[in-house]
Amino acid sequence: ALFLLVSALSAGLLSPPASAHMKGMYDTKAEAERRAAELNCKGAFQMGDRWMPCANERALHDALQRQ
Repeated sequence: ALFLLVSALSAGLLSPPASAHMKGMYDTKAEAERRAAELNCKGAFQMGDRWMPCANERALHDALQRQ
């Protein structure tokens, strides 16, 4: 799967922000909070210098499983 993502990026099929969004990581807290609303969870948490939707990783996994 990683090879396909790298191949798509190098072929110009995905922009870097799109690849980040595919992984559920966002550049800003606001972007992650918008995704949290779509997932019916609240908040955002920081992972390194990126943001992820929901209050924490457990809440994110639960929300993704409900989809």
